[in-house]
Amino acid sequence: MFEFLRKGATSLWAKVFLAIIVIVFVFWGIGSFSSSDREVVAQINGDKINLREFQEYYHFKLIQLKQALGEISDEELKKMKFKEMVLEELLQNKIIQQLAKNYGLKVTETEAQLALSQMPFFQEGGVFNQARYQAFLRELNLSSKSFENLLRTDLLKQKLFTYLTTPLLISQEELEDFYRFHNQRITYQEFVLPLELCRRAISFSLQDLENYFQTHRDRYVEDEKVKLAYYFLPFKGEVQLTEEELKNYYQQNLARFKEPQRIKLKRIFIPGTDLQSAQKASEIRSKLKDIKDFENFKAAKAEWFEVDNLPEELKGLIQKAKKGDIFGPVPGKEGYYIYGLEDLQPERFLKYEEVRNRLSEELKLLKIKEKVRQRANELYTKVVSENGLINWAQKNQNKLEETSFLTREEVAKMFMSRELSQRIFKQGKGDYFAPWETERGIYLVQIVEKTPKRNLTFEEAKPLVEADFIKEKEKAICEERVQSFIQKAKGIQDLRPLAKELGFRMEERISLRKDLPELIYFRGAPGIVEKPLWSEREVRIVNISKIEPSSEPLSEKDASLYRQMLLGLKEQNFWEKTITSYRKKAKIKVYPLFHQL
Repeated sequence: MFEFLRKGATSLWAKVFLAIIVIVFVFWGIGSFSSSDREVVAQINGDKINLREFQEYYHFKLIQLKQALGEISDEELKKMKFKEMVLEELLQNKIIQQLAKNYGLKVTETEAQLALSQMPFFQEGGVFNQARYQAFLRELNLSSKSFENLLRTDLLKQKLFTYLTTPLLISQEELEDFYRFHNQRITYQEFVLPLELCRRAISFSLQDLENYFQTHRDRYVEDEKVKLAYYFLPFKGEVQLTEEELKNYYQQNLARFKEPQRIKLKRIFIPGTDLQSAQKASEIRSKLKDIKDFENFKAAKAEWFEVDNLPEELKGLIQKAKKGDIFGPVPGKEGYYIYGLEDLQPERFLKYEEVRNRLSEELKLLKIKEKVRQRANELYTKVVSENGLINWAQKNQNKLEETSFLTREEVAKMFMSRELSQRIFKQGKGDYFAPWETERGIYLVQIVEKTPKRNLTFEEAKPLVEADFIKEKEKAICEERVQSFIQKAKGIQDLRPLAKELGFRMEERISLRKDLPELIYFRGAPGIVEKPLWSEREVRIVNISKIEPSSEPLSEKDASLYRQMLLGLKEQNFWEKTITSYRKKAKIKVYPLFHQL
């Protein structure tokens, strides 16, 4: 029934529930190239990925990675095949564009501009702020064209996903099969090996550590650092506002205070998309003579909805509706809906009195910021005339704050700006910078001292080397014991003696399948799960001894949740198969330039 879940479904489950990106690498071809191809990294079905496009996207993804994991070395990037992952994502973007074109789908300029303008990150006071957008682009070292192309591809992906998956449905049989599978009762044993046991088996000499240090020398570096002096002007202070100023500000921003048309709906949901469900929905509708009758059919509590956010088919139904009207059944992805219009509120502008406090806070902050900016510019003029922030502070007996030595990441975090961090590290000792505005206030900054990036000596790196050496050896010893256990366990009924021999402790467990870790969720038959579960302190091997069917029937309440869950899995699986199938048939060429990067 839901065979797609069992065939290679582990990566699918991970994608849906753990947000793990699974990259598929398939047969990259390297062919001859001409002089016109020297700036080309790869191509797919004739669509080229040039060097600048690759470098910009690589930098963009690297910043995302560092935001998630912190600083990461070149060696670690190489080990995780980060360069190849970036190229694969670019190829998949081209696939989306090509498939969308085949189906006649496109993103208009209006759609792209609307999506960009509605991104909360680029808004200030509910309105798109061009300065924030440009600062974001500088921060990521992206051109507006590159970012807007990424945005269009994302919008195109959404359109393509909807177009391809909308026809997918879940039958009652599939739903019940999935429910039974999801709720099976699993009896299993976990054989746990503490990493500490493996650590005790490690012995090493000073020479072993020195050899390890020489082999992994690139790991042990001290990054370039700077020490900064700075003067901070916070966005704080007192300002006076007149009633006339507030009213003028209200009129200038009237469009922001438009409240859209809203309706209050009661809803009855009938799960299922088959004929039987349709007939049941029609039967319920025939019994609804008044909106009060909704209470007889376990209707959801009435809620307010903005008309602009409703599905198009529902907008059409309520266009001429009045209070008390009942309409439906309306078909949806998971079943049928019947609606009752309990109340409606026309589009309106919020009155000045309703937003006065909010206006006052906004306008106060704007005025404070303007005063602080003016003060910062006046100070900077004096700093320039004194040839430096430190000279100005000494002459005027102003106290400057001073940092410790900071890395690029630490500077970026302090000022919430990678752009300023990049500027600072490009300059030398004694250089100072124009006022830099952040959310909290404005900084005037000067470089006090700089230290270059350097390789640590063995003595400096020794504690780190020892920790890395032990961790690597510890994992290798544990891995050897794990593989020994898995091989010897085959065909053995009672695994306790083997566990004792190899240092594992046994823990007996019973759980519903839905509560199992992703790694063993899709294991369909009893036996040893050959992939172990690693954590920071231990490694676990799972042996499933018994699988019992679920005895609980599928309730109406659960049906909607499980249908939604299964439909999501089915849609994602169909999407991945479509992309992978197209990927395999595509003519892909990776140029020598990629391998030189």
